[in-house]
Amino acid sequence: MAAPAINLPAVTAAGYAALQRGDPHAARLLFDQAVAAGVADAAVWFGLAKVHGSLGDQAEARRALDRALDLDTYYFPALLAKGDELAEEGDRRGANSYYTAGIKIAAKHPSLPPDWRAEVRRVELLSRQYARAYEGNLLSALARAGFEASSGGRFAHAIDLLLGKREVFLQQPKFFYFPELPQIQFFDRQEFAWVGDLERELEAIRAEARAVLDAGTGFVPYVQREANRPAFNERGLLDSPDWGAFFLIKNGETVAANAALCPRTFAAISRVPLCRIEKRTPSVLFSLLRPGARIPPHHGFMNARLIGHLPLIVPPNCALRVGNETRSWREGEVMLFDDSIEHEAWNSSGEPRIVLIFDVWRPELSPDERRLIAATLEAVDGFDGPIRPWTE
Repeated sequence: MAAPAINLPAVTAAGYAALQRGDPHAARLLFDQAVAAGVADAAVWFGLAKVHGSLGDQAEARRALDRALDLDTYYFPALLAKGDELAEEGDRRGANSYYTAGIKIAAKHPSLPPDWRAEVRRVELLSRQYARAYEGNLLSALARAGFEASSGGRFAHAIDLLLGKREVFLQQPKFFYFPELPQIQFFDRQEFAWVGDLERELEAIRAEARAVLDAGTGFVPYVQREANRPAFNERGLLDSPDWGAFFLIKNGETVAANAALCPRTFAAISRVPLCRIEKRTPSVLFSLLRPGARIPPHHGFMNARLIGHLPLIVPPNCALRVGNETRSWREGEVMLFDDSIEHEAWNSSGEPRIVLIFDVWRPELSPDERRLIAATLEAVDGFDGPIRPWTE
C-alpha cells in the first residue's frame, strides 16, 4: 500500500517547531512521515540530523547529515553542520572547506531568519580563526625555509594566491592572443633603458598638457562611436567627456595639429621604442579623467604590447588596478602594465587627473615575432577594417 500523501512544507515546519520547543521525539515522528512517504528532502534529513544529535545518537546524526548533503550539496545549513562535525574530529582544514562553502551560499540568501544569521556569523568567526591558524603555520614553516613574507616577488604572490588574499587574473585580450608570455601585471620600469630619458622630460611634458587643459578645447571623448560598428554603451563612457583624450598619435597616425602644439612631448615620445602596427598602434595621448570619473574593468585588444603611463597631474585618491594589484600614480614615474589583464582606473578626487599614455612591445618578443604580429594584424585590418577596443 502506498504511503499517504503529505504536505511536505507543513510537516517540515512542524518538525522544526518541535525541535525549537525542545521536543525531539515529536520532531522525529514528523520527519519520519516524510521519509516514509518518499518525499524527504535535504531540510527533512537535516532536521533528522538535529533530532539524532539531541538524542545522543551521533552515528545516526552523521548519516542523516550526509544524506541531506547527498540530496542537496548547496544546502548551507548542512554544510555548516558538516564543518562542525569535522572540527570536532580535529580536521580543521576539512571543516573550513565546508564553512567557506556554506558562508558563500548563505550570502546569496539576504532574508535569512535571525537564528540562521547568527549561525552564519558564528561560523564566519571560526573560519577566520582557522584561516589565521593555517596562515601562521604555513608562514612559520616558510620562515624556517628562509622565506620572508615582506620580501615580495613571485613567490610571495604565489603564497597570497594560496591563502586567498589575491585572485588569479590571466591575460584575456579582446582580439589577439600571443601564447607563452609571462602573466605579469605591472612591470619593473627600471628594466627599460628608455624610461629615465622620458621621465627627465616631465616638466616640459606636463607644461604642454596643462596648456591643452587650460585651453579647454583640445580633449575629445576617448570612447567614440565608430562608423559601421554597433554603438553599444555598456560601460557608460560612449561619447562621455569624463574620460578625455588629446591624441598626438592615434592608431599609428600622427595628429599633426596636436603634435605641433606639444613639440617637447612629441620629441620625447619619439625616442621611446613604441609598438608599431599600421592603423592600430601606437596611440600616444594625454588621458584626462575628470573628477569622480571611473573607467570600469576591461581588457585590451592584445597581450603582445604593454601600456605605458607617465603621470603628469595626479591629485589624491586616484588609482589604477591591474588584476589583483592596485597602484596610485606617482607624478613623473613611468608605470608599465599588461592591459590584456583585467584593469580599471578611477579619479575619486575633486580635480582632473592627466597621464601621458603610450604603448610599447612586450620585451619578451623577438624582432621577428614583432614583425609577424604586425603583419598579421595589418592583414586583418586590410580585409575587414580595424578593430580598436579601448584601453587605459
